[in-house]
Amino acid sequence: MKNGMKLTALLMALVMTLCACGTKGNESTASAAPGTSTEAPGKSTEAPATTAAEKTGPDDSKNVKIGVLVSDVTSAEALAFRAYYEEYIQKQYNVTFMYSDELADAAAEASAIDNFIANNCKAIISFASADRPAQIETCESNGVYYAVATGTLTDEQYETYKNYKYYVGAIGPDLMTEYMAGYDMAKYYLDQGFTKFGMFGGATPYYTEMHIYRAAGMLVAMCEAGKGTYLGASDMGGMIGAIYGAGCQLTPAKIGSVELCGYVGGYDFDDAWFGKLAAVANDPNVEVLLAVGSGQTAFAGFKQASQKLGDIDCYTADSVKLMESGTLNYLAGKFSASIGPIFMAVLSAVQGHPIRNAEGNAFAIGQGYWVATSAEEAKEYYAVDSSKTEPAYTRNMLDKLYNASYSDFEAFVKAYSFEEIKGLAK
Repeated sequence: MKNGMKLTALLMALVMTLCACGTKGNESTASAAPGTSTEAPGKSTEAPATTAAEKTGPDDSKNVKIGVLVSDVTSAEALAFRAYYEEYIQKQYNVTFMYSDELADAAAEASAIDNFIANNCKAIISFASADRPAQIETCESNGVYYAVATGTLTDEQYETYKNYKYYVGAIGPDLMTEYMAGYDMAKYYLDQGFTKFGMFGGATPYYTEMHIYRAAGMLVAMCEAGKGTYLGASDMGGMIGAIYGAGCQLTPAKIGSVELCGYVGGYDFDDAWFGKLAAVANDPNVEVLLAVGSGQTAFAGFKQASQKLGDIDCYTADSVKLMESGTLNYLAGKFSASIGPIFMAVLSAVQGHPIRNAEGNAFAIGQGYWVATSAEEAKEYYAVDSSKTEPAYTRNMLDKLYNASYSDFEAFVKAYSFEEIKGLAK
């Protein structure tokens, strides 16, 4: 175990970067942001008429106020998303983003939505997921458009709400994407001949689907390479079922010729938890440390110089430095401009041009990660991701999505790799 000072620093870093699993905070309501619209709130029965019907792009003649629900206000990813909306999109379009405070639970979400409606928000983009059905129902009954920013509804939820007039849709990593993110990362190291692994399972013990699927992908890759099983399973469906069957509590095990030497799950932040992280990283048998998220902070302070570290998180100045130093070797990260298309779909709907799928329903489109395996790639990705003038999705690119056909919209969103986006920008 490291000394007290190092543990304190690590604790602070972890609290600030609890990845994409929805860090919760104290219950709070939204605070007003300046806007120009003065219409009274209330339920709408028709999509608002605009002068944009015959235009090729958005109508900038009238300000549109959009509420943004957030359950995390401190992580690097959350700050990057907000910067893209407030420092780029808000300067490019006649829109005002009204952010909630950090939302701890469904009651806080409901209060924030009520405040958005009272402040004449025409739409709500949600990064909070304590009670999405309640969010959708409230928006529908008040004639306010609603969209999920970086995630998806469950299959059951989608079937319930897909034909709601004011439900726009969702864009983000679906569970298959999460599974493949974990699978591809583990396979990257397995293909190099590494066989001894340590793993940080993040919120897996809390039944967080995103982390469960990432962990399942890692374990299936190990089963395939080692020609063995884990918890009696070796394929995707079996592994996910086995993880749930074990109460989402994973343990070290031999997987044929591959070995999961150590495992830590949860966010306990006590001495025992830090001790477990240190024990896994300091195990001389462990060659590679894998993390479903927050690995840069969970393991970086403990890992040995000879060990490899792979993580699923986001691109930051710190992650680039870790790649440059060799501390981090693989990063599957979200890019902040990934929330651009959902914004345009919302704006298009508010201005009378909703984008619906071939069946006339709200869309559900998967979008994945940018993967860097070198410092050069990480620096290139971060330079674009952090740009306030030429981000991955510029206004010129997003304007093409306004009143777009579903097929064109879907094709654009699914072309999310760094190279594909560079092609779209030409």
